[in-house]
This record gives sequence, C-alpha cells and structure tokens, in this order.
Amino acid sequence: MIVVLASLSAWADVRAAVGGRRCILAGDQEELLQLADGAHAVILEAPDPLPVLEVSQEIRRQHPFLPVILATEQHSANLHHFASVPLDVVLFPHQITARLPAVLERSIGTVHGLQALGEECLRNEVIPAPLRHLLACALTAVPPPRTVQHLAGLLNSDPSTIRRHWRRGVNPHGIQRVKDLVDWIVLLHALSAKRPGLTWRLVARQIGTHQRTLRRLAVRLTDYTLGSMGSVEAEQLLERFAESVRKSVVNGH
Repeated sequence: MIVVLASLSAWADVRAAVGGRRCILAGDQEELLQLADGAHAVILEAPDPLPVLEVSQEIRRQHPFLPVILATEQHSANLHHFASVPLDVVLFPHQITARLPAVLERSIGTVHGLQALGEECLRNEVIPAPLRHLLACALTAVPPPRTVQHLAGLLNSDPSTIRRHWRRGVNPHGIQRVKDLVDWIVLLHALSAKRPGLTWRLVARQIGTHQRTLRRLAVRLTDYTLGSMGSVEAEQLLERFAESVRKSVVNGH
C-alpha cells in the first residue's frame, strides 16, 4: 500500500503512475501518520514543502524503513529545511508520471518482493505447515528478524524448535541453516534501506545490527564487499535468494 498526501491534481498523476499498486489518499497529516503503519511507501506532494516537514520527520522517526518521496516545486526556497530528513527522492510535479514508477520500484521493490515470496510460500501446501509459517513470518516481518532467536520469538516458539522444523522441511540442496535464511533477509532489508546520504553504519543501526555484521554477511552470502553492494542491482540479489528458497522447499517432505 502506498499512502499519498497530495492535491487532487497531483493525486491523479500519482494514481496513473503507480500502476496496479494499491494507493490511498490521506485526508490530512494525522490520517497519513495512521496509515503509515501498514504502508510500503509515503508520497508527500506540496508546492511549498515546509508545511510537510514536520510530518516527514515524524514518519522517519516512527518508520525508519519506510520510503518517503517528496514532490514539490523545483524552485522552492524551503527545500534546504529537508537536509536533516533522509528522503528517498525529491520529484518535481512534471516528473511524477515519468519518474515515479522507477522510484517506487527501487524504493520498495526488495521489501515487496520478500513479502510476495513469503505469501507464495504460505500458499504452497506442499511445504509442511510449520515450515510454511516459519517462512511467511521471516519474509514478511518488518522490521525483519535479526537472529534465529528473534524469529522464534515472533513465532511464539523457541530456537531449537525453529531449527528442527527447518532441518526436517528443507531439501539437502537448499539453504541448510535457518540462520542463513535470516542473514539473507537482514542483508536484503539493509540494501533496501540504503539511500543516498545514508551510511551503512546508520542503515545497520536502523535495522538493529552493526555495520561489521553487514560487512561479514555481504561477503559470505553474495561474494560482494559491503562497499560494492551499492552498485549491485537489488533485484538480482533478491531473485538469487528467492531461487535458493524455492530450491530449499521444492518437493517438500
């Protein structure tokens, strides 16, 4: 779901640009904050951005992962006030139709892809039920589980039970440890959260881990250094991970 705070004319442009994605127009800033809890992205449109500065800061405080896209006039004198707010992108009104689809794909593509994979696993009744629920929880939780212990807590279970479900449910040629599943998800969420002006150290802090952990995961799982991850297409890594998950559970036991 994409939540939008915009004039009616800009709302029409946004709806035309987002394609089949669900899009909701918030009536005011209070409603916007309420809807942000279940949103994949927020779009703020205002000729003068200053009136939406405070709500932008509040969204970033409450939802550090949530992509925030600002559409405003090109020559606004108040844009400098947003220097302290990590926006995903600033668009000008005439750019909404042409640029918004690509911006949304880059901003929410990874998280949306993980959630879609989780829903795919949940629907696949060939996969044993405990493993289906484990995968769905791990892939769709925001913020993501950072450890096996964290995942077990989300499932109201314990780490040994989670590991047992994984060992019994996956194939020998798949992802062999539930820890590797969790580590992949952490890395993909970090890549999704990385935006211009936001260091890997701050990204790591936002998702509750450390930069050195992300550095280690990047090399172990992808053979890329963390510094080179910014030049890697997130879609490629997501598809690589998704294929590994599918291979893990195909012809489930």
